Amino acid sequence: MILFAYAGNMNVDKFAKTVPSAKKIGIAKLPGYTFMFNSTGDDESAKANVVKSFDLDAMVWGLLIELADEERSNFHDPMWSSTLKLEPVLCFDMADNIYHAEVFITQPHAITTHLLPYDWYHAKILKLATEAGLPADYVRHIKVMPCKIDPDEKRRQRRFSQL
Repeated sequence: MILFAYAGNMNVDKFAKTVPSAKKIGIAKLPGYTFMFNSTGDDESAKANVVKSFDLDAMVWGLLIELADEERSNFHDPMWSSTLKLEPVLCFDMADNIYHAEVFITQPHAITTHLLPYDWYHAKILKLATEAGLPADYVRHIKVMPCKIDPDEKRRQRRFSQL
């Protein structure tokens, strides 16, 4: 299978610890979707998500990662993940080649409209987007998205030190 990875899943080295077959194909765009921080996190903050959009210019950038089908349950099991669903999508690489892929989308019951991501999570997503080589305009778009300071200072310092 091919995964359209965005946000934290763009860390292919970390992903490969769970899914040894994970191999980066390259940068890709997912048209007709918008990147948002609207997935409810266990820590009372918003996490990354992609949502369908009616905006003709809507585009999410990320990475295409090839995975062995038999390792699918290593990273997604509907029995333990009721908040995320893998949905089929069409993506395009930088040369506009079409890929049939799957993308994680937060289920409606786990969408939040009143939470913001923590500052360390926002910084992590920016770092991964920059390291992945996503377009500068797209990274700037994420950079100006609002976030909040994590009130748990120990967690905040620990997470920033991991960046």
